[in-house]
Amino acid sequence: MTSHERVEHALRALKRDPDYLTDLSRRARPYLHLIIGELERHGLPAELALLPEVESRYNPLAISPMRATGMWQFMPYTGVEMGLAQNQWYDGRYDILASTRGAIAYLRQLHRELDGDWALALAGYNAGPARVRAAQRANRAAGKPTDFWSLDLPTETEHYVPKLLAIAELVREHQTHGLEMPAIANQPRLEIVEGRQQIDLAQAAQACGVSIAELKQLNPGLKRGKTLPDGPHRVLVPAGTGDKLRTALTKAAQPTAPSLAASRPRASAGDGDS
Repeated sequence: MTSHERVEHALRALKRDPDYLTDLSRRARPYLHLIIGELERHGLPAELALLPEVESRYNPLAISPMRATGMWQFMPYTGVEMGLAQNQWYDGRYDILASTRGAIAYLRQLHRELDGDWALALAGYNAGPARVRAAQRANRAAGKPTDFWSLDLPTETEHYVPKLLAIAELVREHQTHGLEMPAIANQPRLEIVEGRQQIDLAQAAQACGVSIAELKQLNPGLKRGKTLPDGPHRVLVPAGTGDKLRTALTKAAQPTAPSLAASRPRASAGDGDS
């Protein structure tokens, strides 16, 4: 871990709550296996799986005062840039899988643009890359170093990176710091199910044997409780229930079978983006 006064300050603040890692474990447990799997697929540091704790405390429904949205806190424009559609049916910033993939794409882009330095990339994620580059230009003109720790950045950003480093340190060395952390089993909690037709969450929940409330919680990007008419037809379900839904989707695809999509609502003058 990078040793710096700001990291030590963040560590002291976090350690004031003896239950912090227990609560972190509870918040992260549903999503951590999926996030780490996506990070590993792209060769990114596993510590980035803790970034949603800093951003939203792993809340897929989080909305900031500045309109940053979802677990990874995407602003509308950045979300669109990273392929997260936002329309009357769907908001990809709330989609647990899509927003994770969007965040990884954005972090990789920032890492390339900002000297291949993860501290700078994270600062760019928080403050925007233009703000980081401007701070670097000012330091360069003044003959000062241009690493993260030397830059004059917004106060929030200056504490943002140290907080992530402090959390990673606590997770990795919790016993050294006198804290307990419940183990998170290295097994999936979620399954991805893809179909060829529109999927209605209420009928999908019945097929999976879970509550509609649970499926809505896992698929908060679906604003009307079903996949978009033209796709993609992809939903997250609790691990172990995916085959039931796949079987139901296969049966529903038969010409004489009822669809797993409820009849489409008739458009009205009130329909529109929200």
